[in-house]
Amino acid sequence: MGTVLVGNNDIAPNVGQGFVCCPDCGLLQELDPLLVKGANSYCARCGATLERSRGRSIDAALALSLSALLLLLPANFLPLLQVNIFGVQHTSILYSGIAGIIAQGWPVTGGILILELLILPFVRFTLLTIVLLGVYHGYHHPHLGRFFRWSEQIDQWALLDVFLIGLAIGYGRVAPFLPISLGVGGYCIIAVAFLTLLTRASLDRRELWRRISPQLESIHEGGNGWIGCPFCGLPHPQDAEGAPCHRCGERVWRFRPSTQTRTLALTLAGFFCYPFAYLYPMESNYQLGRLQGYTIMTGVDKLIDAHFYLFALIIFLASVVTPFLKLFGLSWMLISVHRHSTSRLRLKTQLYRLIRAIGRWSHIDVFTVVVFLPLMHLSGLLAVYVGRGLPFFLAVVVLTMFATEAFDPRLLWHALAEEAA
Repeated sequence: MGTVLVGNNDIAPNVGQGFVCCPDCGLLQELDPLLVKGANSYCARCGATLERSRGRSIDAALALSLSALLLLLPANFLPLLQVNIFGVQHTSILYSGIAGIIAQGWPVTGGILILELLILPFVRFTLLTIVLLGVYHGYHHPHLGRFFRWSEQIDQWALLDVFLIGLAIGYGRVAPFLPISLGVGGYCIIAVAFLTLLTRASLDRRELWRRISPQLESIHEGGNGWIGCPFCGLPHPQDAEGAPCHRCGERVWRFRPSTQTRTLALTLAGFFCYPFAYLYPMESNYQLGRLQGYTIMTGVDKLIDAHFYLFALIIFLASVVTPFLKLFGLSWMLISVHRHSTSRLRLKTQLYRLIRAIGRWSHIDVFTVVVFLPLMHLSGLLAVYVGRGLPFFLAVVVLTMFATEAFDPRLLWHALAEEAA
């Protein structure tokens, strides 16, 4: 498995290798020195990836991150799409669809979208570029670890890569009926989206943490046990519980305080919004005096009727299957923790990782409306209106993302540790 196991309360000899606590199950283990370069290392208990260095390079990540940062300005302010409706040219920029949502009486929804599409991508790449430049030049600022943690946390909410799919679907909905072209801003969005994916794929996170602050190389002395930082995995003595991590600044807890209560509250709120998100229309189209609403499922049907089968499948998976999986997956894990269940722990932990990875992609349907809204407008003849389903659906997506972040997967393994004791 690429690791050497060390029990949570065992004391190992000083072997001079790096130790890490798995963020998903809390197990303290030693990284295999043979796998530090050019291979991957996995937790021997839950299968989480502790180190992935194959095909990764800090230098490449720096180049990609800096390129994405430079392209964000034209991506935000230059035209995305241009459409000709009866001789009238309509141009959309990234903000225009959000401004339309705010103008139609949904300021909170618009504010969330401004954060996800305009502000957080810029903050994410600014912080990441600062960290990578600091590491590249060997500059050890005391807040470098915090900056990297913030950039990684913001990465879940900086959604230009997800927006690219919404842009493609919005383009596909208009192209069969009206002349439409991709603007300079649209090409920049495509470039930033791919650079985002490539940056994420090229980051050697464990090596970056090592350069920011060295791994723990000995647990020969540490009292009766160790607890790990829930973010970077750096082991700390048990008496450091509640204190900031020495490396990334995250609070070190054996289990995050009130994690069950917060996760339950957010999940229940998601369940409350769920039916309204699918019963109410996401958008309503006004054409020649006729107003027609589209729910998520009728939108999928329309894409199928137009033979856009791939787009229909993407919307169905992202907007129907994924929210359902997140809500019931989180419920299963909460029930498991409450009942002190020790069955299928690895499966539940893998499900948690899946939910965390795919949750952000549920924004696709919302972003399709953002793209579509400013294009389809001709006074008295053609307009698009935001339906009540959109803010409810966005609430489901955001609440379940917060619930996933609030849940501490190490709790799933607590009952097993109690049994072993």
